[in-house]
Amino acid sequence: AMTQEALSGEVSFSVLYTPFETEDKTDKIKEANKTFAEKHPDYVQHIFTDPHGIHLLPERAESHPDQQYLLTLGFRNKEIGKTVETSVTRKLPVFPGMPTCLRT
Repeated sequence: AMTQEALSGEVSFSVLYTPFETEDKTDKIKEANKTFAEKHPDYVQHIFTDPHGIHLLPERAESHPDQQYLLTLGFRNKEIGKTVETSVTRKLPVFPGMPTCLRT
């Protein structure tokens, strides 16, 4: 029972928010991936920085107003990481007349 409880409580991913201020996303994404690997060595089986969006920190986190961040996820399991990356980067079809909120 104790082993089962320990396994169920294990976290399979970690998150890093990197301040983003420049327009060169490619270099910033490489830098975010490297920083993530240094700070979270247990979660480097698959590292993914969202190339689409610039994120804001969660409400409870202290941040400067209007500061934008790159969101980097690191996974202990490579297959889970690849699945998440595929679902985030997949292009969805756009249908004319569909409300914008349903497109995102």
